[in-house]
Amino acid sequence: MVFNPPTDAGTLTSVGIDVGTTTTHVVVSELAVESAGASGSEKLAIGDRTVRFRGPVHETPLIDPETVDIDAVAELIASDLKTAGVAPEAIDTGAVIVTGETARTANAEPLAYQLADESGSFVVATAGAALEAILAGQGAGSAAYAADSGTTVANVDIGGGTTNTAIFDADGVVETRCLDVGGRLVGVADGKVTKLADPACTVSEAHGLGLAVGDPVDRETLSALATAMAGLVIDSLLGPPYDPLTRQLSIGSLPDEPQAIDSIVFTGGVGRLIGEYTAAAEDDPFAYNDLGPLLAGALSDAAADTGMTVTRLSEDLRATVIGAGTHTTQLSGRTVFIDLDLLPLRNLPVVSAGSLADIDDSDLTAAFSTVLSQATQRYDVRDVGGVAIAIDDVGDLSYDRLRAVAASFAAALQDGYSASVPIVVVTEQNCAKALGQLLRARCADWPLTVIDELAVSTGSYLDIGEPIAHGETVPAVVKTLVFGS
Repeated sequence: MVFNPPTDAGTLTSVGIDVGTTTTHVVVSELAVESAGASGSEKLAIGDRTVRFRGPVHETPLIDPETVDIDAVAELIASDLKTAGVAPEAIDTGAVIVTGETARTANAEPLAYQLADESGSFVVATAGAALEAILAGQGAGSAAYAADSGTTVANVDIGGGTTNTAIFDADGVVETRCLDVGGRLVGVADGKVTKLADPACTVSEAHGLGLAVGDPVDRETLSALATAMAGLVIDSLLGPPYDPLTRQLSIGSLPDEPQAIDSIVFTGGVGRLIGEYTAAAEDDPFAYNDLGPLLAGALSDAAADTGMTVTRLSEDLRATVIGAGTHTTQLSGRTVFIDLDLLPLRNLPVVSAGSLADIDDSDLTAAFSTVLSQATQRYDVRDVGGVAIAIDDVGDLSYDRLRAVAASFAAALQDGYSASVPIVVVTEQNCAKALGQLLRARCADWPLTVIDELAVSTGSYLDIGEPIAHGETVPAVVKTLVFGS
């Protein structure tokens, strides 16, 4: 009798928490774990993602403009989870993402870690404009829309502090582009300008608008500022070439080649005001005591001028938090080699060895020595709790080749990596168990975990949770940690 394992391997309860410049959101989702193929023997993967609870939109509590009120945020999250009927110990996975200007506040990093620790056994802390852009596009449905329609879609997520764009085609993420443009960069109250953040000052000065805190609110001047900001967002989509101001306000690099885009999806707090919401917002352009409605109107006009289609999907305001709750977790392959005493592992910096396919057995030790040297020069491996070494391609998946890879890796490890510090190896190919067994025989002094069928790159961080699905796989999150920049 041939036994075919069931394709349904259970579900995971996931939480997404987005602490942004203006608002804080919580969602609770259910993620189906299932076989990626019909036989039931293939890699397990996250299948259906169902949002079970959408929390209310909270204004992010601040102690002052530079400091988030961590205790107040934690109370909001705890209250929402209680309303959802989900105890932290029942949450299997998920992410806290600190977004926009909040990621630059003095206590953003401890905020993210505290919320992650209090919200479940494998809820991770993350921040970074590029990741935020991708999660927003996934949560809004832009990634799925691009795949289904075979078109190229720009998901433009505009919040209080930043605009984060992810471009998707049928195969997934093409690139990201992020700018210091947002609705809460300007504050107004009682007929006066109460806030003018540095990026808004930069745009004001470049366009000769002369805005300053304390000025009387002048709709014409603030509309001109909103129009200028909207122009930079569109310029970031159409370029290169780019306006020098676009480059100045860019978070990270901008692509060197133009990308043809078929349609735009606007998400985020400002994005929600575009289109059908714009007319209502125009009745009171300062209804939110910021530049949001004026910026939304300007973006609507600027997008129309490009000739690109503006598409509205099912999620806009909560796009990022839904993406954080439903798209951060991946599953490894089913041939893992793990040290249970190590898991969960959090915030492991990744250093990639790239492809080894064209490196002869005799040269492997030198290649691994270079990679491990890079790791120990960049990070205090004892302080960060180890590193993850990524291997894109080990070459031929024969026993002899894997034995050569293991022997060379062990030799390099013994030559330059502190004993007793955890080491994690991540391969894209399905070979973790065999490679792990060969490594264990040669690396007895190091806590060792080897997982496979995941793509990670230098500069990212890796979290690995405890095994699920009868120990066949582990949940993993590949993320960025960019606070205070």
